[in-house]
Amino acid sequence: MVKPSVLKAYALIACLVVTSISLSACEPLRKKFTRQKKKDAFAQQDFIPVLEPQEYPAAEKDPVQNYKQHYALIKVWYRDMWRALEERGSDKQQRYLIKTIYGHIDEMRKLVGPQQQQKLDDLAKVLSYYDSALGVPAPMRNVSRIRSDLRAFDRMLRNKLRADRIKGSFIPVP
Repeated sequence: MVKPSVLKAYALIACLVVTSISLSACEPLRKKFTRQKKKDAFAQQDFIPVLEPQEYPAAEKDPVQNYKQHYALIKVWYRDMWRALEERGSDKQQRYLIKTIYGHIDEMRKLVGPQQQQKLDDLAKVLSYYDSALGVPAPMRNVSRIRSDLRAFDRMLRNKLRADRIKGSFIPVP
């Protein structure tokens, strides 16, 4: 009778033999562990890349698309401004939001005729109380007036200044 420790030793040797035979026949594995010579640096210098000029599309000159983009961004900034008011965000953040909205209104003014520019000026005036209220300490602000002005701003923006409402008053960009 053969001892169990001898059987374990034979089994281990058999496993090692099978593993070494199977790995020695594997060409990719052998390649993986062999050292490659460095490629010739001069051979790479012979390669000359083909440089073709790539034309970039011109900046979009469609006033309707530009207007729609600014309109959408104002709506997003308006939501952020409303959230900052409700969560009592920092005055610095609220000033930044108002300044950004004013910037988009100015960009929209460049794209429309004089009558629509007046409406955009009126839209900016609606935010003027909120802008001036940020100079007053937070407990002394008339928050209900600010909320009312923000709702009026939203109504004016949605009802009078949507791109489909002012179709005929866009100025072509040169």
